[in-house]
Amino acid sequence: MSANLQVSHNRRRGNNVAGAMNGRRKHHHHHHHRRDDFAVEGIQDAGRVLGARFNDLRKRCKARRLVAAIRHCDARTIHDLFGHHCRVVCFFKRPGYDCVKLSCSFDRGAAVVTFDICVRSLNRGCGCGCGF
Repeated sequence: MSANLQVSHNRRRGNNVAGAMNGRRKHHHHHHHRRDDFAVEGIQDAGRVLGARFNDLRKRCKARRLVAAIRHCDARTIHDLFGHHCRVVCFFKRPGYDCVKLSCSFDRGAAVVTFDICVRSLNRGCGCGCGF
């Protein structure tokens, strides 16, 4: 995964800032930074925690554990891999895939992230013993 960063620069012409010569001024919106916005802090916490958890999945042994846990509907193993912030909502199937829906709560519930992880099914049909 890669991210692109674009930085804009103001170029000076003499004593004027580019774009100021035509009489237009650029308006900058100043957002007040509130330190008590728990939703922002929750999203930052989510990024930190989930980023670390998904980074751990780069290890083959952890990825294998997650795939096996999804295929066998093993909520305990998934909880062990994602930590106390996350809980398994349900297991489900999509055509050709076994899936789990996770819900993760951060900063005392100020931010909740819900996502699905699906892995290719080894079984054709509903034979994994999960009850679906």
